[in-house]
Amino acid sequence: MSMLSTASVVLLIGWMTLMLRACVAEYRYYRAVAIHEPEVWVKLGAPNHWLAPFLFLVTPGRKRLLDSVDNPLVLALKRRYTLAGRIFLAYVVVLLLSSTAFFEWA
Repeated sequence: MSMLSTASVVLLIGWMTLMLRACVAEYRYYRAVAIHEPEVWVKLGAPNHWLAPFLFLVTPGRKRLLDSVDNPLVLALKRRYTLAGRIFLAYVVVLLLSSTAFFEWA
């Protein structure tokens, strides 16, 4: 196995790990809103399991609803969800920039 393919596997495993971490954080945040803030969940449309991610898309009305949450557990999970998403996006951006630079100068 060449060094390039080993590096590709390591980068792919890193990507999958960060993606899984972001997905788990997002799911835990959804469940916390549904369990601890049922009135907000109902105002969002009380989605079933498969439609939940689409109801959390940012719109002014939904943002106001989610910002009105005051449960400390839900707020902590929101911070964790936001952080996990930002770390994943930063990893993807750094990976794209570094691979572009690598293939341009290689």
